[in-house]
Amino acid sequence: MKLYIKHMVSNRCKLVVKEELTKLGLHFSIVSLGEVDVMENISIQQREQLRIGFNNVGLELMDDNRAILIEKIKNIIIETIHHSEEPVKINFSHYLSEKLNHDYPYLANLFSEVQGTTIEQFLISHKIEKAKELLTYGELSITQIASKLKYSSVAHLSSQFKKVVGISPSQFLKLKNIRRKPIEEIGESADKTDLVPLNEDENKIKLFLVDDDPVYLKLLENQFLAYGNFMLKTFTTGELCIENLFENPDIIISDYHLNSIVKNAMTGLETLDKIKYLNASIPVIMLSSQDKIDVAVDCLHHKAVDYVVKNETAFLRLKKIIASALSYKKMEMQLNWFEDRM
Repeated sequence: MKLYIKHMVSNRCKLVVKEELTKLGLHFSIVSLGEVDVMENISIQQREQLRIGFNNVGLELMDDNRAILIEKIKNIIIETIHHSEEPVKINFSHYLSEKLNHDYPYLANLFSEVQGTTIEQFLISHKIEKAKELLTYGELSITQIASKLKYSSVAHLSSQFKKVVGISPSQFLKLKNIRRKPIEEIGESADKTDLVPLNEDENKIKLFLVDDDPVYLKLLENQFLAYGNFMLKTFTTGELCIENLFENPDIIISDYHLNSIVKNAMTGLETLDKIKYLNASIPVIMLSSQDKIDVAVDCLHHKAVDYVVKNETAFLRLKKIIASALSYKKMEMQLNWFEDRM
């Protein structure tokens, strides 16, 4: 009998599935991502044991035929883009239709209805993720990556890359260098409240300020410059901040709205999400004139380190939060340094 497993998208997932099936003494073969042939008939009790075991590790045993078909679509895309040495198919819709024995319009409509996005967009997102991976490895040129992923040109890849990621492939390459602490700094106290830069080759903390209110932006800039321990860059839109993210700021302070002047600009939360997508290690503090708990919770949910209301005490709060965030980040970097050497 066949089992269909949701979120089984990697070799690690395969190992987990094998372990759970082996525990029950079942004989099986993994046909593809998300699909397993079991030689025996599985009892209700065994099926429930598998369901619990899979749920504990983030997998899901599926029964609904529509959900199974959608998962098959996803897994074929993931397998093709991430796990196959064969080049990506040019006519992917025809390839998908043949593999699943369904007309492509039916597959496309079902996928869009349930997932809220198109098969094409899902495919593009995985192609761009693969492009990011290949860029990071540094073994292929951008031209070779474009060819491998069946883009018509480097310009086509670059355009799609920037639309999805927010920056160009060349800017992304500058982001891939992870900053590490020198060994001699390991063991330094992390309880300092002074504002100490993470980059010891620089004398100042590199700070990005993002706000579409030019008056408040200038006021904040002057306050930080007067403090004397900061190297500042200011931006009036999230897009401009993202374009300069390759400079690896130590911390970013961003307004919550950001689109009150440029109506089509990214909001503060959209900017926050994009920053975290590109470099999750950069601490981001959100600013807003709204003193509302739901706004604060929303920011923290999107992985901001803190939320500050724009008032007369805002600058003092920002200084304390920056000191705390950088101290925590130093500890995290030290831990990563040790783990890399274990």
